[in-house]
Amino acid sequence: MVKTISPILLAAGQSTRFGSDKLLHPISHENITKPLIMHTLSVWLRVFPSINVVIRNDNITLNQLLAQNPFSPRITLITAPDAHRGMSSSLMSGIASTKKADGWLIGLADMPFVDKDVIQRSLITLRQGAQITQAVFTGRRGHPVGFSSRFLPELLTLQGDQGARSILHTYPELISPITSPDDGIFKDIDSRESL
Repeated sequence: MVKTISPILLAAGQSTRFGSDKLLHPISHENITKPLIMHTLSVWLRVFPSINVVIRNDNITLNQLLAQNPFSPRITLITAPDAHRGMSSSLMSGIASTKKADGWLIGLADMPFVDKDVIQRSLITLRQGAQITQAVFTGRRGHPVGFSSRFLPELLTLQGDQGARSILHTYPELISPITSPDDGIFKDIDSRESL
């Protein structure tokens, strides 16, 4: 039986350092200019037929964009009511809404430069029975990160703004590294300078 791996893209941040909603900010990548989040989605949707995107319910403009674009039929929006409490709350909302899955592959909406092959190999490795996957480049770990359903109880009790980092620190021996060809796995857009 093929394992069901649920993709979760976290898009419920506050964009505090950026000064405005960075996910809506137009950026040029591969000679195409569009909102940052659309670049990220286009890569993930080359691997998965559909994707879960965790959002804040008060981010009306982003929610409208996600509900009214060519990818809309392939996007399931999940609201994170406690997103202001940090990444862990957003992640828990995504996991709770997809808890029947055999595992999850988690990415960040402000990371449009993750190589498609990294996402693809992470998915395959999880389906083959890996407990945890994490993208790696020159010894440094980044995103996406994957978990098998074994970690459901721990994923549903995370706290703070560290996401699932505590699980990664607790079980380093269970991590299957997914080698990235470049540093896109930790290149996020946090400030205007990072553009």
